Amino acid sequence: NQPAEQAGGVSWEAAQGRFFGDMFPHLEGQFEQVRQAIQLGRPIKTPRMTLDVRGELHYADVMVYPLMADGASGAVIRMDDVTARVRIESMMVQTEKMLSVGGLAAGMAHEINNPLGAILQGSQNILRRVAPDMPQNRAAADAIGIDLDRLHRYLEQRQILRFLEGIREAGARAAKIVADMLSFSRRSESHFGLVEVEEMLETVLRLAASDYDLKKKYDFKRIAIHRDYDLALRLVYCDKTKIEQVILNLLKNAAQAMAEAGIPTPVITLRTHREALYALIEVIDNGPGMDEKTLKRVFEPFFTTKEVGAGTGLGLSVSYFIITEQHNGRLSVMSKPGQGARFSIRLPLTREALP
Repeated sequence: NQPAEQAGGVSWEAAQGRFFGDMFPHLEGQFEQVRQAIQLGRPIKTPRMTLDVRGELHYADVMVYPLMADGASGAVIRMDDVTARVRIESMMVQTEKMLSVGGLAAGMAHEINNPLGAILQGSQNILRRVAPDMPQNRAAADAIGIDLDRLHRYLEQRQILRFLEGIREAGARAAKIVADMLSFSRRSESHFGLVEVEEMLETVLRLAASDYDLKKKYDFKRIAIHRDYDLALRLVYCDKTKIEQVILNLLKNAAQAMAEAGIPTPVITLRTHREALYALIEVIDNGPGMDEKTLKRVFEPFFTTKEVGAGTGLGLSVSYFIITEQHNGRLSVMSKPGQGARFSIRLPLTREALP
């Protein structure tokens, strides 16, 4: 039939008299299934096949149907391209895993908050209770015959107060990271509101800095972050959690691309600008860049330049949907090989422009 002609690249007339294996070399391994189907007189389903179609991975289900007519035997081989189904199944599995991980992360964050609170409160109480300027401390020290000023000088000389302050600051940073994780992992209905652009970007940077995904082999803290914020752009009306999701995805993609390319001094620039109708947020990197072919497909579902198992190819397509469909905005990219990439998010400045 016509699909077979397209798959083999040969017309029906030209195929007459040619060997099956010459026409479809990727089906050469199905000869045993053909023999079994004819011998048993029933259809045989073969294991799912993996095919390389013009450099892209495709999947096919193959059924062999026996044919008996006028003493002659043969078979019809039906091949169904199930690539889309396989990718959707893979996406569903990945989504379930991410939901489980998100729930686990939220649970862990709640559990971490309890000992973290004890560390923060304990360090703050110690600092307060050795402070010589508090009357209660002086009264307690006088009651047991301790010179509080000398004790305080000793603590300073041995840098104990500095250590305690370091514990307090580290605990406060950890508490902020946990709060960001909880906020980001909460699944809720769309919630639009006025959002401080700079504060939102700093929250995403903290989330990215705490991402230690060894599988992706990059550490965000090694990347120089340049901030170019437009003071004229303060507020934007959006769904904060979803815009954070988009920006975090862009940051992680940039970090991974630069790490895999071995960029010696990786730099990401976060730039904002107030345009006439839009709030512009840009993520710019000095990574390997993209060629024209990749640029044309970068927002397509399931398209990925990563190795098998490293990603579903859904991150940018989901980001595109969030910006264009849910916010009535624009998401675009500019890039050339060896010249990095610039992703530009444009969000409407007025509520009336939203869908």
